[in-house]
Amino acid sequence: MQYDATDRVKEARAYFDSLLDERIDKIAELAGVPRDCFVKINPADFLEKNKYQLIRGYEYQDLGKWIAANKKDDHTFLISPCDAIVETAAQCSYKSNVEIWRTLRASKCDCVPVPSELALDFFIRNHRQSLPPVRRSAVCFGLVYKNELVAVMLYDITNGAVRGGKTNYELLRLSIAKGTKIQGGASKLQAACEETLRQMGINEIYSYSNATINSGAVYGKLGFACKGMEAGQPFVILKSNKITRLINLFPISTDKKLAEHGWLKCHIGGNKMWVKKIGGVKRE
Repeated sequence: MQYDATDRVKEARAYFDSLLDERIDKIAELAGVPRDCFVKINPADFLEKNKYQLIRGYEYQDLGKWIAANKKDDHTFLISPCDAIVETAAQCSYKSNVEIWRTLRASKCDCVPVPSELALDFFIRNHRQSLPPVRRSAVCFGLVYKNELVAVMLYDITNGAVRGGKTNYELLRLSIAKGTKIQGGASKLQAACEETLRQMGINEIYSYSNATINSGAVYGKLGFACKGMEAGQPFVILKSNKITRLINLFPISTDKKLAEHGWLKCHIGGNKMWVKKIGGVKRE
């Protein structure tokens, strides 16, 4: 049996279209970014097929391909209903309105190992996102200019549900001191981290970039290859148009149960995956 969700989808699309207009207006104002830099991700446009639901005239779209077609760059921001207004505005402002008051050359900076505790403190003060505690296995280097720490790069092993059980080293953070631009800084830090990881026997490193807010261009400059986009966790649009993660609905998260309740499974985010071969030293 199929449950007709045609009208339900139309209702949800109209609701989120209006909600996103209001949300983007607030984000644009707080961020000081032109309104036309924002593109709406309407979750009703990115539904996952459900054999128990009938949606007449619906064209299914792959979110990853859609993002690629919209040519996401650092001057365009794709906004979904799940993007918090204040935090997203801060990220967009950071990407668009970074005020630079000094420019340094990496050749004038010393590249040194940095304890993870010092790195975490640096990220709190200079990065738009903090970082949870890292392991002793972390590889971290910083640039020092006239006894001042001005940039930090940190790699660590990640695993578990978030990263799909991978156990390779991931570039978790690259941060530059506020108001500072360092010519060649990222490359110098990357070279130091890679050399250490290579000596540890690591052959491949990877990282992720938010596909809706960031373009990930810095990874290309550091020699990473984009391996495509991984869709984020699936969400569900409830009858009230509230959005919740599919996992929160267990055990009534089967396609049949979703259809019976008139719920719509969708995708509204994702990450680009970046990989680089570094040819680690073989361990005996």
